[in-house]
Amino acid sequence: MKPTYGLVSRYGLVAFASSLDQIGPITKDVEDSAILLSLIVGKDEKDTTSIDIPKKDYTKNLKKDIKGLKIGVPKEFFGDGINPDVKEALDKTIEVYRNLGAEIINISLDVSEYSLATYYIIACAEASSNLGRFDGIRYGYRTKEFSNLKDIYRNSRSEGFGAEVKRRIILGTYVLSSGYYDAYYKKAQKVRTLVQNEFADRFKQVDVLLTPTSPVTAFKFGEKSKNPLEMYLSDICTVSVNIAGIPRNICTMWGRF
Repeated sequence: MKPTYGLVSRYGLVAFASSLDQIGPITKDVEDSAILLSLIVGKDEKDTTSIDIPKKDYTKNLKKDIKGLKIGVPKEFFGDGINPDVKEALDKTIEVYRNLGAEIINISLDVSEYSLATYYIIACAEASSNLGRFDGIRYGYRTKEFSNLKDIYRNSRSEGFGAEVKRRIILGTYVLSSGYYDAYYKKAQKVRTLVQNEFADRFKQVDVLLTPTSPVTAFKFGEKSKNPLEMYLSDICTVSVNIAGIPRNICTMWGRF
């Protein structure tokens, strides 16, 4: 369960991308997710991004029928690049909801095609800044092989960070560097606003959106680790939700929103 941005305190966690990070429970079913979410939401004085709202019992909506619920199906998430098995599962899911009385509405999210690039620019930029604190002095792993302060910094970060983390730090540092900040990071923030506005507009038409979580079925552990670009493309169905800061449930076709 990925809650609304700021609904759950992030205090005590290792920050990745501060304006994108949202945390929520991973559970065996939707009911457990609702129970845990009800317990962990709320304002935290140690997290300035946390929202001050009254406590709420999220389990109350689980047993309501969904007759009349307006489910939006964005066409951009069902086109080229979606694995046939994924599409078949989604079609079956849509039919289940339709039979339960939900209203299926086809919609469009035009700016979703820019979400992947926007997400990785913002995420990597913020990660490069947040991970700067892991220098072997104040936080994180410290190398055992050093003869001076410079060695501690260099060796601790070289040994402590994996290849993917290094890749994102380098990309993030690049888009924040002089001469590229306006061309990449600033522009990505403008696109982010467009994505947020488009989602807000669509939620005037529908109650929830139904999309795949991944364009492909589950791949084997480590299968795509040597192809980072392919791994990034696997996020294409979820990053627009991250950018918009809205909640997302990943559940089975029998789960209720």
